[in-house]
Amino acid sequence: MAVTLAEPTVLAAAKDTLYPDIDTTPDQYAVTETQFTQSTWGGWTIPDALRDRLAPYNTIRLAAGEPDLLGVGMPATDVLNGDAATTPVTVIEAKGHSTDPSGADVARGITQAHAHLPEVNLGYVAAPAPSVTDAARAQARNLNVGLIAVDTTDTARVVEPARVTGAGEFSTTIDAVRLQATTHRLTDGSFPVNHPKNYLGYALALAADGDTDAVYADNVINAISGGRRGAILLSLVDDQPTGDSLTHLGAEVVRFARDQHGSVTAALTEFDTWTGSRTRFTELAPRWAQLARSVAIQYEPTRLIVTALERLHDSGVRDVSLADVALEATHINQPLAVEVFFTQNRRDDVLTADGDIHQPVLTDPTVYKSGIHFQFKYQLYHLGILTTGGTDDKGEVLSNEWRLEQAVDTLS
Repeated sequence: MAVTLAEPTVLAAAKDTLYPDIDTTPDQYAVTETQFTQSTWGGWTIPDALRDRLAPYNTIRLAAGEPDLLGVGMPATDVLNGDAATTPVTVIEAKGHSTDPSGADVARGITQAHAHLPEVNLGYVAAPAPSVTDAARAQARNLNVGLIAVDTTDTARVVEPARVTGAGEFSTTIDAVRLQATTHRLTDGSFPVNHPKNYLGYALALAADGDTDAVYADNVINAISGGRRGAILLSLVDDQPTGDSLTHLGAEVVRFARDQHGSVTAALTEFDTWTGSRTRFTELAPRWAQLARSVAIQYEPTRLIVTALERLHDSGVRDVSLADVALEATHINQPLAVEVFFTQNRRDDVLTADGDIHQPVLTDPTVYKSGIHFQFKYQLYHLGILTTGGTDDKGEVLSNEWRLEQAVDTLS
């Protein structure tokens, strides 16, 4: 069956246009709705190369429906009112046609994209170029929706720029959407080290006199970028175009250091003595570990894991595996759980086209991100949340125990 610019093709071209360097740009990420994991589209077999362009996949559930793609980060093309957001959340609705490139329902796509604007910052519709009429352009322009004309399977152009609008930078709704889309950084480079002192230490190095990188390398660890990324994710440090700055939470870490040690410099000297120690942080530095625990529990993936374990405990499950935690987490918040637990290149195995979890695949240890069962699990152990540390041995991933140090219902 000959196919001319069907929706999967249109969506891939639009994604490549808005995010051409997404694989190498750390503040950009995009997920495609799970309906595109199916192998065929209207009787047409979707090429594997096209499916790879659309990956990774996740369930995307917004109040107005399920957009075809959710992206985070400023698009490479011009946007209107761009100063209103530094890391905008974007939706794309794709409209294609199996045989007639002029027959795509662009007007419906514009209406759908516009309906998502209360929850996101930018909305786009992508469609074959012959279907992008002057009337469609006017409708998109009036509704602050961007319009992408797709010429071929690999080329597209923005014919109407989108305007930054919608929920805005400080909306709790959009913060949740952004977290859903960016939590892949939990293991894709953001938590490459496994001790919580390394993130606290970056906040201290930022507050200390001298070059931050040099201070951090001299007193904490040499993996500067890893410590910085973790500090940003845990909301200790704010990453801005003008440079890093301490958040309110990061400032509290500095105040604590001064209270405990007299100065930031003295605190960093103490941190230096902990380098290479295998002693659990709760035993090595109990008060610092308690502070780190308070920081970590504010991080959504930590709360997701703890809640999943509490629910499993309440239901009588005691020998909990990674597969058990992951499945329970999907019952709590499936989009977030998918980002936290599963590798990008196996999402189409874990998720069905309807957005459900294909449970038999959860017994395959290779579907899980190594950071979740190694570095991040070790952090939760050091903080006194879990009873055991993690493993980087794929052969032990499913047998490695997950248990809370103290479940709530066991406390008197």
